[in-house]
Amino acid sequence: MHEALFDPVAAHYDSWYDTELGSVSDQVERHLAQSMFKAPGPQVLEIGCGTGQYTSWLFQEGYEVTAVDISGKMMDLAQKKIAALQETTPQAKPVRWWHGDITEILDQLETYDGIFSMTAFEFVPEPEMVLQKLFKHLNPGGCLLIGLIAGESAWSDYYEEAARKKPASVFARAALYTKAEISSWQIGVPAEIGECLFFPPKVQTAAEAQALEEKREGNPGFVVARWCKG
Repeated sequence: MHEALFDPVAAHYDSWYDTELGSVSDQVERHLAQSMFKAPGPQVLEIGCGTGQYTSWLFQEGYEVTAVDISGKMMDLAQKKIAALQETTPQAKPVRWWHGDITEILDQLETYDGIFSMTAFEFVPEPEMVLQKLFKHLNPGGCLLIGLIAGESAWSDYYEEAARKKPASVFARAALYTKAEISSWQIGVPAEIGECLFFPPKVQTAAEAQALEEKREGNPGFVVARWCKG
């Protein structure tokens, strides 16, 4: 495959989580997504596994994960994380790795108890259509969940400004959707929406961020949408 959008940033991608702002942002996003994701069985498809931040959690939760990513370099880092975890959890099911573009492999997918994706659908063309097709690959009772940077927020302003300053930035290729836009997508059932990241990117400390998060004022910077099949 040709060089993917995230290949050039793969080596430094995880450094964001080592910063104070990155760490607290990850904490609130992770809490929301993990609390909303409930798969009735073990088979889970992860779309946009990246460097394995959530693959690691799904693996440790005991799911049988099929992890898809268009970036081979990001996936290499994810594989190293899972390999390290396998040494301490040898009873866990191996992750199945699938280097590919989700829009090109939809007809090759199996059926799953859960489909999980964090910060990937900002970069997926025609997300409503892709999600409609993914919903058909859920087993009865299955859950499709995506997490997205929310449009019309301090965070979308931040990333849009970064893209203006650096046109080669990955965020120059991102589409950031509002809660209303995501809720309007016709996926098969109405979306259940969760919100977080109520503090701005310019917050000074983790303590200040947590205090603003508890107030939940203004537009959220991150939205999690869930569609469950009856």
